[in-house]
Amino acid sequence: MLGTLRDNFALTVSRWPEGKAIIYGERTVTWGELDKSVNRLAHLLARSGVSKGDGVGLLLYNCAEFAIGFLACHKLGAISSCLNYRLSAAAIGYAVQQEKLRALIFNAEFSPAAAEIMKGADSCRFICVGSPVPAGATSFDECAALAATEPPGVEIREGDLCNVIHTSGTTGRPKGAAFTHETQIITAIQYCLEMGLDRGHVGMSLAPVVIGAATNFFVAYLFIGACQVMVGEYQARKALKLIARHKVTEAFAVPTQMYQLADARDELGGIDISSLRLIRSGGSPLPRTLLHRVRGALGCDVLNTYGTTESCTAITTCHTGLDAEEKWESIGKPSYFQEVRVVAYKDGAETEPDERISVPGEGQLINRGAQCVTEYYCTPGEKLRARGGWQYARDVVRVDREGYITPVDRIDNVIISGGENVYPQEIEFFLSKHPLIADVAVCGVPDEKWGQVLKALIVRRNPGLSAAQVDSYCLESDELPRHKRPRLIEFVDALPRNVLGKIDRTALR
Repeated sequence: MLGTLRDNFALTVSRWPEGKAIIYGERTVTWGELDKSVNRLAHLLARSGVSKGDGVGLLLYNCAEFAIGFLACHKLGAISSCLNYRLSAAAIGYAVQQEKLRALIFNAEFSPAAAEIMKGADSCRFICVGSPVPAGATSFDECAALAATEPPGVEIREGDLCNVIHTSGTTGRPKGAAFTHETQIITAIQYCLEMGLDRGHVGMSLAPVVIGAATNFFVAYLFIGACQVMVGEYQARKALKLIARHKVTEAFAVPTQMYQLADARDELGGIDISSLRLIRSGGSPLPRTLLHRVRGALGCDVLNTYGTTESCTAITTCHTGLDAEEKWESIGKPSYFQEVRVVAYKDGAETEPDERISVPGEGQLINRGAQCVTEYYCTPGEKLRARGGWQYARDVVRVDREGYITPVDRIDNVIISGGENVYPQEIEFFLSKHPLIADVAVCGVPDEKWGQVLKALIVRRNPGLSAAQVDSYCLESDELPRHKRPRLIEFVDALPRNVLGKIDRTALR
């Protein structure tokens, strides 16, 4: 029996009450102190009408209050709902209303959004971390006057829902995937196995902990009883100084942050970050040039992962210290507790799970495992793409003879040019290897002759880079077929990306 997150937390507190749990700013919180803070907030939430099965929104930076709020929900048998603060107030408000949240805990910096949400959420209690506290909200500091004793007991089972993680898009209405205590604990075990964690390790997420992969990273350290440094608002130099000061051993970062960390490391000179052994990332393939840059500048390995919010997990992993260098640009092989297949796709249609491709080959990746959700939480009309327990993420991948998987792109992103299917991510990955290209996105532009032609939007590292040089780079390479080279090239200052560092295709269009 795996128990619940509440059980696991109680066991950690009883074993190591003086051990470090959370470091945030100048605060170091032990497991015993964290338990008292969690109890106080649980009493405040209970007074606000929160009980078993109710939802509590967490609209928070990577701060100590996130850990307190997350665990307080599970003391009551309530459901924590991780809300992406980079979404619009309207999108967050939609989630608050759709999930009928009984409370929303938010940083004072998000007061304008909270004020908008309050207008349509009469039954929701708003709790502000920091100051000033907006009208109609309660200060988080009120917890200090409440008892640190355990809240009234409630029966919680492994199969009860405990946490909602939302899809990572930056526009439209967020979809929530709800996970049980069992699901979150299995994922925590998976992360511990993938990263080789024990309670002597120190983790730090540079990506917002309210997003799926970073939330699971956070839960893994809770599960194993290891310390976490909460970074607050991310800045590369600040992150490196925290790594040096607190001897961080693992960090979670998106690709853009890895580039920034490597550059900042050069600027900071002799700072000692030798404790850092691993950076975990996810969501996209990583160029070998970046991986060598990270290993050289930061002195650590990189664990790249592929997963989906709906799976609450990493589906595949590739480790620069364990996998051969020629495989680094793949997303590796299936991880623990996941079954993966690559099946045929026909004109973008989803085929049956038993229609596997021949290896090597190209097809659509599907997966199933104990962590996969069966439906979206409180979101009628939104259906999971699944058959017989297999989830269809609609990602096109290639599989080589050794079983290593390399992503091509999402089926929905296909560009049809001259009757040929072209996937922009494949071209973006190729162009990202150019030493003078800092960022790139590829899209289709209507064309009378070809239907669509490819256009590359490029952020330059050096203003001297010209469109002719980019075109020559494409023509001289054996890696990119000539018909896939962009015919239009535009230089821009920045590209729209979501919180996971993925290109926001809607905003790009």
